[in-house]
Amino acid sequence: MNFLEAIRQFIGRTVEVVQPGQFLQGRLASAVDGVVTIEIVSSSYIPSVEQVAVFGNNITFIRILP
Repeated sequence: MNFLEAIRQFIGRTVEVVQPGQFLQGRLASAVDGVVTIEIVSSSYIPSVEQVAVFGNNITFIRILP
């Protein structure tokens, strides 16, 4: 079992993803073909949801929140 296969069981959960120079927090949407997709809610005046794709090789760690 590799890293992405291990985090697939947490799809739908809130996660924190750390990359060199970047921190993301949102809902884990998918982990397929070396890419992790996270749904992030913007904190602007009118909240909107954006999907961010992150290459699995660029992830330092992922924290699964309760």
